[in-house]
Amino acid sequence: MHSIKKRVKLILSVIIVFLICFVTAFILKERNSVYKYNVRKSYEYDFSRTNASIINLDLKGGEVNIPELNDKWDTAFLEVNINTTFFGYIFQPKIVLNNGKITLLQYFEYGAKGIRYINVSQLISKDNPQIRLRGKNVSLNDQSVKLILFKNAKPNKPRILVVSPHPDDAEIAAYGLYSSNKDSYIVTITAGDAGSKKYDEIYQDNIKHYLKKGEVRVWNSITVPLLGGIIPEHALNLGYFDTTLNKMYLDKSAVIKSKYTHISDINFYRKRNVSKLITGLRGESTWNSLVKDIQYLLNKIKPNIIVAPYPAIDSHPDHKFSTIALFEAIKKMKLEEGYLYLYTNHHVLSEFYPYGEIGSLVSLPPNFGKPLYFRSIYSHFLPVDRQKDKIFALEAMNDLRLDTEWRTAYGIIKKAIKITISHILGLDTSYYRKAVRNNELFFVVNIRDIYNNEVYEKLKGKI
Repeated sequence: MHSIKKRVKLILSVIIVFLICFVTAFILKERNSVYKYNVRKSYEYDFSRTNASIINLDLKGGEVNIPELNDKWDTAFLEVNINTTFFGYIFQPKIVLNNGKITLLQYFEYGAKGIRYINVSQLISKDNPQIRLRGKNVSLNDQSVKLILFKNAKPNKPRILVVSPHPDDAEIAAYGLYSSNKDSYIVTITAGDAGSKKYDEIYQDNIKHYLKKGEVRVWNSITVPLLGGIIPEHALNLGYFDTTLNKMYLDKSAVIKSKYTHISDINFYRKRNVSKLITGLRGESTWNSLVKDIQYLLNKIKPNIIVAPYPAIDSHPDHKFSTIALFEAIKKMKLEEGYLYLYTNHHVLSEFYPYGEIGSLVSLPPNFGKPLYFRSIYSHFLPVDRQKDKIFALEAMNDLRLDTEWRTAYGIIKKAIKITISHILGLDTSYYRKAVRNNELFFVVNIRDIYNNEVYEKLKGKI
């Protein structure tokens, strides 16, 4: 009898070990299938054509001593060589940063190895010159590191124009930035009338569903900026059709219809605006009209900071071509003064960037290809209260909420299981995780730089 019990325990132990190994292998396989790049490589950032100031330092025993700095720098990174441990393939690796006063978290890709950039912008302080780094599921050997510093020139009276390809892109990328500057404008290019069929439990008819989806999202793009203190006069939606900008670009004078509703009149959505800025816009669903619309708005608003997607590192076609239309409008107007703040909401190498949990740091995205062009980098700090405000702004965007299948018992169970599994596997792409962070990150380019053909091609990337 005693022998049988031993055998049963042994068999159960083998089964448990097998199940653990199987589940671990499954998780790693799933992650490898969705991460599109080799995380065992170093990032390749070239700062030689930027205004960065670089200081060589030593990391010893997990500590870096920051020398006294003469200038005031608003953005800073530590270039560090990291190596995740075995558990860093299973649990997301992170580094806990502390300067004796502030504690911050920065996460990395599962299994990351090589050069990475740690955002220490908020930890540079005369009163606390030492930064401590403690790795979890990642090892940090004693090594030489680089402190990379950026100081961004800001206009005396910043007037910010945020170019948002879809309703919600402005909030995802720049809610903290635009809500901290009351002289901000939000221009949304499309009605957001495509994408997933999220409300099919309410509208079974395909055309009615997407007409209503576009209508609701236009309303979101106009009203949600109010939560950030932006008056309705400063927020408008141009009413172009979601997922059509690529076709418009290829045939610049052709009228392109909505993908699902097949309507061609952009005024169906545009007429829902309340801003007087819309009264000066005349056009149809063509590329030439889009560029003219942007020219008109640039002339009326006269921004000195323009926030837009970075075409070379954003995978969504509407994001790429929104900024390319902006570039064409700027060139036609021969504008040279001011700055472009470029962002990515759909990084071309990873839909999971930024990595880690709500409230943690956003640092430089993966870059294994051709060097990116930028003059500077700006990390905009969001206090905890502003992060909470951003949650409400995202929650106010209907398309970021749960699919309406949650209204049934079966639907909510199905949704709960799906969300739970995505968290366990580390495959959560929710913007509540990705966008509600300690900071928002922008690549800064002088507007006059886009007249340089070499720079222009680097900014555009592949189209």
